Amino acid sequence: MPSETSIANVAMRHLGENPISSIDENSDNARLCKKYFNDAKTTALEEYCWTWAKERAQLAADATAPAFGYDYRYLLPADCISPFWVGKNEVELKPTQPWVVNGDYILTDVEAPIQVVMTCQRSSYARMPQYVAEVIGAQLAVCIAQTRNGSDTSIDRMIAIYDRAVAMGKSKDRRKQNQVQEQQASGFETAMGVA
Repeated sequence: MPSETSIANVAMRHLGENPISSIDENSDNARLCKKYFNDAKTTALEEYCWTWAKERAQLAADATAPAFGYDYRYLLPADCISPFWVGKNEVELKPTQPWVVNGDYILTDVEAPIQVVMTCQRSSYARMPQYVAEVIGAQLAVCIAQTRNGSDTSIDRMIAIYDRAVAMGKSKDRRKQNQVQEQQASGFETAMGVA
């Protein structure tokens, strides 16, 4: 099970540093990890609608309409990092039904309620897959590399590592989602006596 310290050690590994014992220890590397951890985590979770951080919500329209441009605004949950899907009656909004994120709100002309699939902050790492920990750790390495007086090539190298971690993580996450969908379909067929 990943932890803040194990994720920080992913960053240390990419940077060629010795591992830390705790993200709270009194060392320069631990302090840098702690300082940039939340920013790195948020950036990594904005990249994709990771299964581990995915939430669904039905939103009611706000009492105050937008000043102009759209008819309705919907307050996103406080822990929302990024909405990836907006729909109504379990159908994604069409291109003729545009929506935008404006601050803490989704603006659209679609009447309430709307449904949202989004990535949210998580405080527990209990069920975090290792591939998400690798993505967060790689982004943490980018943040730390940017604070050091090294060459641009070391920053570019960390960005390349991060990009590879994101690509691999997305691939693993999609496989995981497909396995779940296949199991659900198989379970449904068995329950219906089709299989």
